[in-house]
Amino acid sequence: MKAVAGRLKFKNMSNTITHPVLPAEVTTVIREAAANGAPVSPQAPWTHFQKIAFRIGCLYMLFLCIPTYPKFYEHLFGLQWSKITYHDFQTIVAFWPPQIILIESEEGVFGLLNYINLILVFVAAVAGGLIWTAFDKKAVRYDKLYYWILVLARYRLAYGMIGWGLKKAFPMQMVYPTVGMLNTPFVDMAEKKLYWSHVGVSFGYTVFLGFAEIIPGLLLLHRKTAVLGAALAAVVTFNICIANHAYDAGVAVPAAYFAIIGTFIAWYELPKIWKLVVQEKDITFAKRYYPVFKERWKRNLRTGIKFTFNFIFVPLAAAMWAYGFFYGNNYNIPSTPGLPETKGVYTVTEFRLNNRLLQYDPYDSVRWQDAIFENWSTLSYRVNRGAIADRMIGYSPLRVKDDKKNTRLNQVNTQDSDQLAKQKKNRDLGVTRWEVGGMAGDRRYFFYTADTVKQVLYLQNKNKNHQDETQVLHYSRPSPNRVILTGINEFSDSIYVVLDKFDKHYPLVEGRQTSIKAF
Repeated sequence: MKAVAGRLKFKNMSNTITHPVLPAEVTTVIREAAANGAPVSPQAPWTHFQKIAFRIGCLYMLFLCIPTYPKFYEHLFGLQWSKITYHDFQTIVAFWPPQIILIESEEGVFGLLNYINLILVFVAAVAGGLIWTAFDKKAVRYDKLYYWILVLARYRLAYGMIGWGLKKAFPMQMVYPTVGMLNTPFVDMAEKKLYWSHVGVSFGYTVFLGFAEIIPGLLLLHRKTAVLGAALAAVVTFNICIANHAYDAGVAVPAAYFAIIGTFIAWYELPKIWKLVVQEKDITFAKRYYPVFKERWKRNLRTGIKFTFNFIFVPLAAAMWAYGFFYGNNYNIPSTPGLPETKGVYTVTEFRLNNRLLQYDPYDSVRWQDAIFENWSTLSYRVNRGAIADRMIGYSPLRVKDDKKNTRLNQVNTQDSDQLAKQKKNRDLGVTRWEVGGMAGDRRYFFYTADTVKQVLYLQNKNKNHQDETQVLHYSRPSPNRVILTGINEFSDSIYVVLDKFDKHYPLVEGRQTSIKAF
């Protein structure tokens, strides 16, 4: 490895400490030097431009890092501490950026037009910074204030990154594709659905993405590694921002918002690191301000606050996510068990409507073309009758082009599985936004409650735009691979359906696990 010609210098009036540095060692040397309290040069007054830039940046971070919309505080003060869930932790640490103007556009609630909020906040910060400059003529430096605004930005970004990362480290955001998804044509799936499903196929890659967010968050919790953590967080979240724009995934603006905070934290050191690593020149690091609390109670208070919040939002939050993942509380996957040993794809061998036999016809709007049972209590079937697509995928909406006034379609409410669970109701109708959301085409999804004594299925359409559709069907299983359904469908007609399971293979899944012959 080629050594860098530049050297790190830490100066005071009487001596100089010089260290040869390799590229991979830059961060280590910076961290160790700061930890050892190396002598440094006297700090020069800030320039007029530096002071104005800091004032604007300080106000901008305040506006970004402190929640400014009422719903955050309604949720925070309305928490039921005896029924706390990982959703509650996520809402606190991963709150949205400022929402001064909520533009429900064809690009969704966090589409391109909603960058206006980050711009408006920046304009307000500029105005405030100029006013501050007009009244503050005596300040020479803002070391103390800079330190505390960095603390605020660090912890806001750290907890947000860890909160986002836990969703993937315990794969509940980008989940493994359901059987219904694997049997849905690509053209009937929204871009976000395709992206999340493709990532969800690889359990290991999903977990890796989670730690790519968690590790920068953990580095941000420690002052000596904060710059490295902030730089990594900025890179990761900027990549997320671009991917969200490419796939209409719905959280581009929040990702860009995190990237801005990460850039602010790392900004002070970036020019010097660039000069050392890229330009191979000598650099001098001034010793940064760090508060020293002489009173013991202040030191104890600082330590107590730090460890309390870190415990709540890191190991405790991780434990809650782990519990949800391993004990059937996945916010994207239903948890009610389905009929035993029925999972799979079924051909419709026979279909009768009001005792009249209907032959297979791909254009028939009533006769089922195939049927699918999932592991959980979902029955879906394909029929030539389109549905109004549910825009919500997970927790973010899809675009509805040229339909801004349609409030029924332009819904922005998130999943309600948490609230249903707290009310001791079946949570599965609240997690269907992933299973059904972003799926157009001819497949209809029904949640069912099974009465195994009377052998009756009570079905309700999972799509919130068609939730009034219900069916009551008796079932029998003359053989392990055959299911017979009889009863009343959603149009109050009598139906008789014979379903036969067939063994279907999925190259998308099996190709990741075994070598297969393609040709």
